[in-house]
Amino acid sequence: MRNRSSFILVGATLAIVAFITTGCPVGIGYPLGTPGKEKINKDLIGNWAAVVDSADMLAVAVTQADEYSYQIEVTETGENFMAESTSFKAWITTVDGQSFLYAKASDVEEENYFTYHYYFKDKKTLVIEDVGLLVGGTDAVASTLSYRKEVSDSMKQPGCFSAAFEYKKQ
Repeated sequence: MRNRSSFILVGATLAIVAFITTGCPVGIGYPLGTPGKEKINKDLIGNWAAVVDSADMLAVAVTQADEYSYQIEVTETGENFMAESTSFKAWITTVDGQSFLYAKASDVEEENYFTYHYYFKDKKTLVIEDVGLLVGGTDAVASTLSYRKEVSDSMKQPGCFSAAFEYKKQ
């Protein structure tokens, strides 16, 4: 009986660790950049549709809020969409030459920012990926500066970017 209990405990622990470290977008209390500092990338503006049905966000409308931010509306959600809101204010930043979009709910009280790595496969194909904090985890994030360091350090590890989803501009 003890072996079975130990097996269940170890299995449950491994499942929790796997869930935490898979890079699912976790809300962080600090932005990856300084909102209002970096100008937007106008190529992100438009209506985007996920290429596969398994994406958390199936359809997204990105508009320019001002020269430094976007308004993002998730117009169609997938089965695994877990955010409380579908309306976000978003900004972009770079860390070690890589592009990131970070967003905060604009229609509910939300203290956390959600961060994605992004790149363009071509002019009409956007790829977004979850960002794993693989060195110190969320415990290492105590400010924007420490968040940027954790992302920089994590990018040097295999598997930092995960759950890549392609979106086509409509």
